[in-house]
Amino acid sequence: MCCGAPRSFLQVFRESPLSDPITVTAHTSWFSRLGSAFRGVVIGIVIAVSALGLMFWNEGRTVDAFRTNDEGSASVIPTTAGRMDPANEGRLIHLTAPAHGEGIRQDTALGISSDALILARKVEYFQWHETRKSESRSKLGGGEETVTTYSYDRQWSDFAQDSSGFHQPAGHMNPTPTIKNAEFRADRGKIGDFTIDNAVLSRITADQPLSLSPQQIEAAATALSRRVLPTEGGLYIGENPAEPKVGDVRVSYQIMPQGTTLSVVGAQILDTLQSYPTKSGSPILLLRTGTASADQMFAQAQATNKTMAWVFRGIGFIMVIVGLKMLLGPLGVIGDVIPLLGSVVRMGTGFVATVVGLALGTITIAVAWLFYR
Repeated sequence: MCCGAPRSFLQVFRESPLSDPITVTAHTSWFSRLGSAFRGVVIGIVIAVSALGLMFWNEGRTVDAFRTNDEGSASVIPTTAGRMDPANEGRLIHLTAPAHGEGIRQDTALGISSDALILARKVEYFQWHETRKSESRSKLGGGEETVTTYSYDRQWSDFAQDSSGFHQPAGHMNPTPTIKNAEFRADRGKIGDFTIDNAVLSRITADQPLSLSPQQIEAAATALSRRVLPTEGGLYIGENPAEPKVGDVRVSYQIMPQGTTLSVVGAQILDTLQSYPTKSGSPILLLRTGTASADQMFAQAQATNKTMAWVFRGIGFIMVIVGLKMLLGPLGVIGDVIPLLGSVVRMGTGFVATVVGLALGTITIAVAWLFYR
């Protein structure tokens, strides 16, 4: 095992900046800013109207999901140890039992295999990152000066950076990654007496780390034709984990083991579990890792529905306010002929946009709530 401080998969390792920051100053005339502001009016209207439509749709989605879960909770039938009862054909059932998948999961790119239900490859890259910071200030007469500073450093991250889009790619080029995150799932399996396919298996995630054996590390090196070293929680593709270079990669694996207990609510169709059609229109197929009663699963579904409702409402409110600010944007640019006046105008338009946006969003939610109920 190589030396070096252990790091979790999501932990980011940073070095000191390896190149001097680059500063770029741009000047925009008042007429150019005013033209952009008026073009923003059209965009603002589109954003605000789209947001109100999203909020109206969200209330319908929320009501539909509530009715679906309420209907399912009232009609679900429990089973014993996942046993199939022909009398339940076509009905909504609940079962808890160990799950087993067919075949072996293979990551052929690295030569790693496992008989788990799911084998998930997680990848981190050591690469150049660009950080951009901009500051704008209004000038007398309505013009604007924007100072943008670009800085570059090398760090570990779990997504690949495309350096071709950097302000200064020269000297900061990242190689195109040949290894990316991937999941390898069983196509079919069994839970109790029932056959399960991708419709069920796609709803579970790998959550247990896989310890790699020396043979698996050697297999990865052979598959990649590169130097591969064992590290805490996975493998290192590079020369020296203590002195990483741009292009080095860390890989770890997580699995969902065979025999993992799953709780499922779905329709019994012959010997399979499928989505259950409801009177409200939305199908029911719930899955949870571990032992959970039907009541617990539907309670969780209702809680998730409420959370999603407020997430969409929050997004809608923000979009409406942003759209209204863009709609009123030209007023701030006009006021920038005298910089202090422009700041005061923008504070006022921001307040108006916030108040009006909250009012419009609230009215939309209320109307939609009554409409769908």
